[in-house]
Amino acid sequence: MKKNIYLPFVKSICLLLLLPALITACSLYEHPELTEDGEPGIDPTEVNINIDLSLQLKPEAENGAENKLLTRADAGHRHRIIVDAYQNRILSKRQIIYKDITDAPQLNAEISMKLHARDYQLVIWADYVGIDSDEDLYYNTTTLAPVISPETYRGNTEYKDVLYSCQDLNLSKYRNQWNASITLNPEMKRPTARYELIANDVEKFMTDGAKAGDKYNLRVRYLGFYNTGFHTLDGVSKHGLQYITFNRTLTVPAAGTKEISAAFDYVFVPENGEIPIAVELLDSKEKLLARTYLTIACKEGDRIVKHSNFLTADPSGGIGIDPGFDGTIDEDLIVE
Repeated sequence: MKKNIYLPFVKSICLLLLLPALITACSLYEHPELTEDGEPGIDPTEVNINIDLSLQLKPEAENGAENKLLTRADAGHRHRIIVDAYQNRILSKRQIIYKDITDAPQLNAEISMKLHARDYQLVIWADYVGIDSDEDLYYNTTTLAPVISPETYRGNTEYKDVLYSCQDLNLSKYRNQWNASITLNPEMKRPTARYELIANDVEKFMTDGAKAGDKYNLRVRYLGFYNTGFHTLDGVSKHGLQYITFNRTLTVPAAGTKEISAAFDYVFVPENGEIPIAVELLDSKEKLLARTYLTIACKEGDRIVKHSNFLTADPSGGIGIDPGFDGTIDEDLIVE
């Protein structure tokens, strides 16, 4: 049988003729290349966002009194301002700036960022970090949805004071408009309430045997589930945990002192606006000397002061209940 010597040649010609069609077919079904942001096939239009930010660091003092909160320019901290853009509740872009702390009652900052012409929720979170570190200190901000407290809970620090804002940002209307620019003036507010416990029984405590300079352990326990996080997109507290406590070493003041600050904290407000706590005083051998149960009723932005006999209350546990309020509270509680 005679071989057709032209057959291989004809096959090669046919394959060469079909090659462009094969390449075209493959390109039609190829997935689009991802951008550096991992976004396939997006509109390249970007919008310039200019944010004029004003932070009211010192809440207005009540009754004309001088407000001494947050006068701490040399205390080893600095301001951190986080700007997050969320698209469909997923973080799309983050920008962070830092500012030195001064004793000024207000901090102003101008922030610029670029976002693609899409619709977002824009969140701004202003808190504090160490002067020599960018790491989280009082809040875990890996995401702002939600922000949570770190594993080691901290009380008795003014640096837990925080401000935030969240607003819808409709940028899709700027699609294909080159060099579009908008200016935002976000309204910042506090997602926390601040409470302070004042012991007004110092004289009785010293009459019972305490001496100036003696040291005791003052412990605050949050009872039940206590919300240690805040979801900025929804504006609600989250992440309820049990057995949350913080401590303070309390030094007995000089004779003649009538009251001292026992403890304070910034807390995320639960839905019902009530935070039950136990305030306990222990000696150096961890013996329980006094215990007070009370409920802090509060709303976001409140500053609450509670006066009570926290040093000499019955260690079996008296109960003080806050019946309600409107605004700042400064009241006396007596626990027998």
